[in-house]
Amino acid sequence: MIAFIPIDPKKKKMIAENGLNIENDYNKKIGLWGINVKCISGFLSPEAISTDFVAARVNTENSYIANYDLWTAFEATQNGELNRMYVNSIVNLKRYRFGEYRIPEILIFSSINKEDIVDVSKIKDLSNSLLSKNDQVYINCLVERITQNPNIAKNIVLDYFSRLGGDSRITKKVIGKGDKKLYIFIQENKYTWTVEI
Repeated sequence: MIAFIPIDPKKKKMIAENGLNIENDYNKKIGLWGINVKCISGFLSPEAISTDFVAARVNTENSYIANYDLWTAFEATQNGELNRMYVNSIVNLKRYRFGEYRIPEILIFSSINKEDIVDVSKIKDLSNSLLSKNDQVYINCLVERITQNPNIAKNIVLDYFSRLGGDSRITKKVIGKGDKKLYIFIQENKYTWTVEI
């Protein structure tokens, strides 16, 4: 697996020659296993990085994936619950299902040898492949999870069409059916959608 790791551009040549040492080159500390743990944080795609980066091969046995959106939210708010959710999102790289997180962050808890630093130009095709389409895959996975729970799916559809109901071309009718309601959405007397909740 290739990880794209944000770095200080001034250190790029030194990293290419020496690799990344976990003690000196870590870029993140996480409260994990009851202690603050140093790690090297990277991403599956360079698109998530706004600065310079190096690409490195990582050991899938000793690397983990976390939900970077939760980390971003924690950093912005310092909300302890968001930090706990971030820590709980960490799974071994081998157990991660692609598309589960919108921005998957790779956490490496060991040094990276110089032999594992990869020339980015040689993997350009990889970075432009499916990995860089993670946002689309994430949305597809989210929709799949939602459709597996009919109650959530019904409420989302109901909310969606109710919002569209603000458009004068769509009208909404609600009919009581015992302890449930049947919602009928009509667009220009041509199309209808129904939801029963």
